[in-house]
Amino acid sequence: MALVGNAPIIEWEAPKLKAFGTAPVMFRHTLSDNPLFSNAALARVIDTADRDDYYVNTMDRTGHNRASRREGEIRDLSGAQVIDAIHNGTLWLLLLNPQKADPAYADLLEAIYAEMSRMVPGFRTSFRKMTLLISSPRVQVHYHCDIPGQTLWQVRGEKRVHIYPNKAPFLDQHALEEIALGEAHEFTLPYAEDYDRHATVLDLKPGHMLHWPLNAPHRIVNGDCVNVSFTTEHFTRSNRRSFYVNYANGVLRKRLGWRDLSQSSSGPAYWAKLGVATGYKLLRRKSSGGKTMRIDFAVDPAAADCVRDLPPYEIRR
Repeated sequence: MALVGNAPIIEWEAPKLKAFGTAPVMFRHTLSDNPLFSNAALARVIDTADRDDYYVNTMDRTGHNRASRREGEIRDLSGAQVIDAIHNGTLWLLLLNPQKADPAYADLLEAIYAEMSRMVPGFRTSFRKMTLLISSPRVQVHYHCDIPGQTLWQVRGEKRVHIYPNKAPFLDQHALEEIALGEAHEFTLPYAEDYDRHATVLDLKPGHMLHWPLNAPHRIVNGDCVNVSFTTEHFTRSNRRSFYVNYANGVLRKRLGWRDLSQSSSGPAYWAKLGVATGYKLLRRKSSGGKTMRIDFAVDPAAADCVRDLPPYEIRR
């Protein structure tokens, strides 16, 4: 059970509530002791996960080598063994569909967004998703941006989050378009160390929830402890319009060579771009077998950093 009942999930503060969606804001939440995030519950999610239900990554702990991020696989391990490997290794596990293991995750997600809709004026979503995150001490998530709206919920452990303005030069328009198209990974977003002078830096501890403006670049550094957290993703009407504009701009720029493309999400130009995006997405769906992902390691509790190299191979997602 999610054990939410009728009690509030988020401790809303009026000044922060006014900034919701326009600036990074951190609230308290009441889910740190929720049994859905116990090791036993997380192990059950891992045990039932299909290959399409997770990503597992390793990377350089120093944060200096952004190209060090690698995709891996879980093979012949129980959920409990995977959690032990995360404790001892250099791993970041994302569980994409926890509701398949327990419908209570979906119930909790609906309760979260119902509360947000009640508390945030005009906040309405047409899509929402939960992803569970279990990660090793001191690992990092390099500079990147996400396409949907995002909130990050800290359950166990501590992490430091750097959030950057969602405008140039921190958010490169061309790179954002390629990410929206699915032709570039989020971590290909250009980054310079000088950007850090402009970052909002927040330390997340158990019971903290963080929300930031749409597409705002960010990077994360775990403390010296295992971290358990989860994200919620959503599209509002304005989020979805921004996505279609960036998607269409990517098509017009890469396929037709157009330049100086507006990011406006209103007026006749928006409706024309919506048609471009919708038509192109339909063509790609008919002709494409999905994106490929290169796998080159397996989680192995007996290996150094619990990472065992594999001969590289590709899968489609």
